[in-house]
Amino acid sequence: MTADVTVLEMRGDTSLVQREAAAQTLFRREFPLGVDSLERQSPRHEPPRPIELEHAIELTEEAVMPLAAQFAGSPGLILQGVGAALIAHGLETSGIAQTALTLDEVEALFNRLVSVSQGRPASQETLPMDGRFFAAVLMLREFMHHLHFAQVILQPVKE
Repeated sequence: MTADVTVLEMRGDTSLVQREAAAQTLFRREFPLGVDSLERQSPRHEPPRPIELEHAIELTEEAVMPLAAQFAGSPGLILQGVGAALIAHGLETSGIAQTALTLDEVEALFNRLVSVSQGRPASQETLPMDGRFFAAVLMLREFMHHLHFAQVILQPVKE
């Protein structure tokens, strides 16, 4: 990699974030939140209830905010790991084949999940409604929002 980029690898119980430039790792940090650990700590229903989403947002913010000093401001974000696979598959089943998403598109995706959480019939959505998908989208949204990323490239399989 020659460009300045941040790579977020969402795993099951933890996640790894690293900032790279000119083929060198500038910062690397593992943080104690992954798709499965977030799902275990918060959502108890499928789809999650609004209060469960709020709790999951709080847990994610606690894990993400300490990373801001080292990772905010990188121009590019690549999402890898379990989270990337879940989101890419969910988009694909919804008829969306794109691998690059803007923050607004991630927000719109999250808002679709929130509307189901708030009572919209899940049958009106083509997205997965399981807790792991909710966790992956929520984590990506919070990461992008708080660390000021405008776009993410989904990379379900490491290149």
